[in-house]
Amino acid sequence: MVADVWHCPKCGMEIKSSGVIRTNGQDCSIFQCDTCSWDKPIFGRLFTVAVTFAVNDAGQPFDPVDDQLVG
Repeated sequence: MVADVWHCPKCGMEIKSSGVIRTNGQDCSIFQCDTCSWDKPIFGRLFTVAVTFAVNDAGQPFDPVDDQLVG
């Protein structure tokens, strides 16, 4: 699903798309909230990173790194 704006699943703020990725045969918009962060495991350690997510064809936000739904 390609969308120009979406709401952050953590704070609800409307944010603009940062780009598009292609995954599982579908184009998905990527979003990053500059206000929110979450801890993500990277190379076995937890790092605090900006909330970054994509939106699939069903209109569900998901983490493009591990395909887990967010929200």
